Amino acid sequence: MLPAKAASATAKIALVRPPVLQLRRSLSAYGAILPIGLAYVAAVLRGAGHRVQIIDAPGEAIDRVVDVDSPIGSLAMNGLAPVEIVERLAPDTRILGITHMFLHEWPTVREIAERAKAKIPGLVVVVGGENATSFWSWMFADTEAVDYCVLGEGEATMLELVHRLQAGLPVAGMAGMASRVEHGPHGTDPAGDHGGQGAGGLSARHTNLDEIPRPAWDLFPVQAYLSRADNHGVNRGRSMPMLATRGCPYRCTFCSSPSMWTTKYVTRSPREVVDEIKDYVALYGISNVNFCDLTAIIRKEWVVEFCSLLQTEGVNITWQLPTGTRTEVLDEEVLGLLYATGCRNITYAPESGSERMLNTIKKMVKLPRMLDSLRYAHDAGLVTRVNIIIGHPEEEWSDTRQSLKFLFRAALKGCDDAAVMIFAPYPGSADFEKLLAAGQVVMNEDYYYLALARSGLSSKTYNARMTTKGLIFAQYGMLLVFYATAYLSRPWRMFGVFRNLFSGRETTQLDQLLRTKMKQVRAARGDRLHAKRDLVDVKH
Repeated sequence: MLPAKAASATAKIALVRPPVLQLRRSLSAYGAILPIGLAYVAAVLRGAGHRVQIIDAPGEAIDRVVDVDSPIGSLAMNGLAPVEIVERLAPDTRILGITHMFLHEWPTVREIAERAKAKIPGLVVVVGGENATSFWSWMFADTEAVDYCVLGEGEATMLELVHRLQAGLPVAGMAGMASRVEHGPHGTDPAGDHGGQGAGGLSARHTNLDEIPRPAWDLFPVQAYLSRADNHGVNRGRSMPMLATRGCPYRCTFCSSPSMWTTKYVTRSPREVVDEIKDYVALYGISNVNFCDLTAIIRKEWVVEFCSLLQTEGVNITWQLPTGTRTEVLDEEVLGLLYATGCRNITYAPESGSERMLNTIKKMVKLPRMLDSLRYAHDAGLVTRVNIIIGHPEEEWSDTRQSLKFLFRAALKGCDDAAVMIFAPYPGSADFEKLLAAGQVVMNEDYYYLALARSGLSSKTYNARMTTKGLIFAQYGMLLVFYATAYLSRPWRMFGVFRNLFSGRETTQLDQLLRTKMKQVRAARGDRLHAKRDLVDVKH
């Protein structure tokens, strides 16, 4: 149970979301989305009486995209630069919290922390999020500007840390926290049992999610996000992110979820989720919800109750599951109910079409069941996507061919989209720890950005049997086979692609990717025209 009021003196706390970095040559559409994790932390701190300042770098400069150099080539940075973020810090800020979800953000997070420390003497810098949970010992070794890292689910831990700092109480031994003072400048072994569980271990997970205050969206520039195209799911109008669950009960070896959430899977009540959706419709005029859950649908009774409430309450929106889910309960009955209540897009996450690889990566998936579910989803009118990973260190080319066959069969079943990504080891995952111990992962400035390079020419192989060029060729070839099969087996789909491309409408992830690439081409053309005009002006 989270306390309603601060038990000690209130603190001035700044919470920062760093700018978004993306590889321009990526096969994925990209752009900023509302930071739901930071909004939950803000709500808890404010609810306890603390003064909270939000600096949402992409939200506060959402139209600004500039090129920045990196070891893997030019990246697109969306939002305020680190120096601008620090300029906005109130001078009486006592604690700075920075959300750190992805490894490639670390150089930017590091710069923000160092600049902030230089500006405000005595400032306490706390970093939390998925990557901080697994990466904290390297962070302490890399800079002296980070004082604490929150490990795992962050609301209660951050609240307790602030209370102890304000009351002058010791932080040593606190669960869910890594401290520079306690663990030294080089930290300790971050691996623990499965990465990221060294230090004080993970804090106890929330078991009643309905007790956590809703995200403090009033502190964020929500309208700026709503006025732009949705970059999380397919753009179906004004969209808000939503969490109905936390955690995942599975232990896939490529995933960092077990080190962040353990394997405890907790759901909110369907009533609370529906009420939150209704409030967003009233407050923001939204027409779509994107569920950001790690594994949104596991329990059939929860899904049925949620859909029944949407129907009885007359909630007229669309909703999507863009982050990948499972098929255990996605049978013909449930999929029909999903469509009837506004669900339009679902992403399935088999990750491989090889039974041997599924066993290797501990992906508990039944491929025949998934193919049946894809057919039922298509018949119900849902737009589907499947995610595949290639190049795992244990993978053989025969496994890759099995994944290709699965994509071919999925396309014939009516699947609309596919994502084929080249394996990249994430801190906190079992695969990362294994590769690190074998010396195949070298933690340096180059490595920070490799997770961005899961597609295209910047990719890197971690498989002794597969060259980088071979994986890139396989990636593009598998996508070509999938989309050729999908459109040749249903040629009328091509008319929809052209219609959506020129109307600006999106139905599939392919529509979104094409829209994004067209915007990039137009922007690059505009930049060249401006450069030519400037050159003419200079000559005259």
